[in-house]
Amino acid sequence: MYALLDVANRIGWSGSGESVLSKVKEKTEKPDVRDRAISVYTFNRSYWESRFYDEAYWERYLDLMADSRLNSLVVIFGYEIDGFVAPAYPYFFDVEGFPEIGMPGVSPEEQQRNLDALIRLNKMANDRGISFTLGFWDHIRGSTRRARSIQEGANESFEEDIQVAPHQVQGVDAENLTYYTLAALNKFIKLMPDLDGIQFRMHDESGLSDDEQEVFWPNILKMVKEAAPDLLLTLRAKGLSDSVIQSAVDNEINFRIGTKYWMEQMGMPFHPTQVNREDQPHRRHGYADLLVYPQEYKMHWRLWSGGTTRVLLWGDPEYVRRFSESTHLYNGDGFEISEPLATKMQAHPHDAEPFDLLNPQYRYYDYEFERYWPYFLFFGRIGYNPETAPEVWQNEFKIRFGAEAAPLVEEALNKASWILPRIVASCSNYFSGFPMTRGWVEMQRIGDLPRYAMNQGSDIRQFASFDDEAQLLIEGGETARMRPSRNSLWFERRSAEISGLIDEAEDVVGDSRNKEFDSIITDLKILSNLSLFHSRRIPAAVSYRLFKRTNDVSALEDAIAYERNAIEAWREIVAAAGDVYTDDLMMGNRGRETDVRLSISGLSGHWKDELVRLEEGLASLEQERRDVGGRPEGSWIPAPSYEAVEEYDYQFQVSHQPVENLSVNESVPVHVRVSAPAGVKWARLFYRNVDQTENYQYLQMYPTTEENTYHATVPAEHLDPEYDFMYLFEFMDNTGQGRLYPDLDKETPYIIVPKKR
Repeated sequence: MYALLDVANRIGWSGSGESVLSKVKEKTEKPDVRDRAISVYTFNRSYWESRFYDEAYWERYLDLMADSRLNSLVVIFGYEIDGFVAPAYPYFFDVEGFPEIGMPGVSPEEQQRNLDALIRLNKMANDRGISFTLGFWDHIRGSTRRARSIQEGANESFEEDIQVAPHQVQGVDAENLTYYTLAALNKFIKLMPDLDGIQFRMHDESGLSDDEQEVFWPNILKMVKEAAPDLLLTLRAKGLSDSVIQSAVDNEINFRIGTKYWMEQMGMPFHPTQVNREDQPHRRHGYADLLVYPQEYKMHWRLWSGGTTRVLLWGDPEYVRRFSESTHLYNGDGFEISEPLATKMQAHPHDAEPFDLLNPQYRYYDYEFERYWPYFLFFGRIGYNPETAPEVWQNEFKIRFGAEAAPLVEEALNKASWILPRIVASCSNYFSGFPMTRGWVEMQRIGDLPRYAMNQGSDIRQFASFDDEAQLLIEGGETARMRPSRNSLWFERRSAEISGLIDEAEDVVGDSRNKEFDSIITDLKILSNLSLFHSRRIPAAVSYRLFKRTNDVSALEDAIAYERNAIEAWREIVAAAGDVYTDDLMMGNRGRETDVRLSISGLSGHWKDELVRLEEGLASLEQERRDVGGRPEGSWIPAPSYEAVEEYDYQFQVSHQPVENLSVNESVPVHVRVSAPAGVKWARLFYRNVDQTENYQYLQMYPTTEENTYHATVPAEHLDPEYDFMYLFEFMDNTGQGRLYPDLDKETPYIIVPKKR
């Protein structure tokens, strides 16, 4: 099928006067990553059913998946406290022996319609070589322990919360939970014999208490093994206990473990070097302590892109190439990405009319997902073959935007697609930015400046925080991590590069200009100015932290000036969005900053709404300056000024042959060759087992007799034989310039060494 689709596409590339087969080439390809999945959600009943019953919609959707070589569709039921299809079974059928359980207002005829539609969708996917998996995430209504206590009447003060709405399941309680789920799931499997897989959420957010999990899951796993021995189960890692894993192994279940690649957001294209300390000891995201040997299961890597790339266009082959390569870790079973617009209508009334993304005069598609063809194309084709010839997408850009503008639009999109992951990794508020249902770096300012200035990002080994830099400026000291000042310059330069490409594309597009061109240019302008916003807000954040650490009002005045400049960049975002997008992008809850720790702005509205909040925040800063007044003698210390980076291109010259053929219980000698124009002050080796619950250890590296070569040996007793080994380097020169190696802008910023076993 892929070969025939490739031939068809290449025939479409042929120009006038050319043979229709002139672009067809003989070649051999095979999948580099086995499973290349995309997941869709059922957050909102109205929006879900507007798609669910539309066979023409799924024909287009699945055709795009097949042409892009995405070969797995995951439909997820039950997510968050709202409770729609939680659990999903009553939406499709009643279960004999449990007359008290059902979904109010859903008739037997509607249940049959829903079941028929699901079976048809399963078949349509399979007909295109696409496997079909269902995610059962909630097993009883209520995604949190608070909601579960409400469900069981433990907290009468919330009685109004447990009134059953038309979209919610009634009748499941602590007494019948396991028995009902066993019967309902067994029936589901029998009614859908062509189902390829099931995905389970395991922990208390699924409604199960810790004690219930130890009883519930062994029974469920045993039943599935008997009913469908070959059915692939994906057990989500968050809160997954060792005993449940062992039960799956002992019962020879066909299973794998699925985990959050980078929180519930799209971070950088590598497993986070070090997850935030709040979650480091837990199995919440990343691979935690799961990559243990001997290997008894595989991992499935879930990139929660739906929390980041919600509405703006995205596509870069190099990002996908690096991400796809990283999913081979632990002999990975593949990856899963969220569809664009994944959270559309989440937390909004289930009878509300779904909104249109673009205003009528700007639409150029039949279905909104068709707007995001680069996203499907890059993840599918590069995931299938990292060496896919660029002509595959270059010709698509030419067809859509003309030969002159196409390479400029493509390059601008490639560059712009790194902006959101970088914000997630380096600037976001970890607490509010972690969940898909809170963080949204496409549109959120990420809090007023005092809160933004306390953000720590989400790879604390690679990126220093704003407060870290303020402390370094005040107290001195050194860090090899990416300092905010360097990061600010990256955002500034990236913005300028994209803006230049936009100008060139608009100059040459000529008669090829169309609504799709205007749409992608709109998104590129938004992203370019979003990058500019953060480049300017970073100095504001560092200056504000300088003020808080010194009480020097001059630092506060600097912060206000930088913040005012950042807001001007946000005005350009609003101008770029104009009236292209609807005024109310309902992509989640409308919450405001009711909790200063979370600092959320909501997941609905428009960039112009956030501009109002930025201006309110600026007014608060100006009021803070007035309130401060002058400083009495001795109550403050002079603050150093924010230092903009000028020598961003300064590089250490590094040469390193990665460690290979490492045996269990063997010490690890590591050599690196490094030089710098100002001379190397020190070199350090950071290392740990491939276990994210561990802290890094480091060794000072010492010069050898060979010029510019440094050496350290990791003692065997520091290595756990059950895990592979990983390491990275930190360098500092005599001027205080530091770097990490490998370079995150070029490759995975650490080296993993599999052990011989």
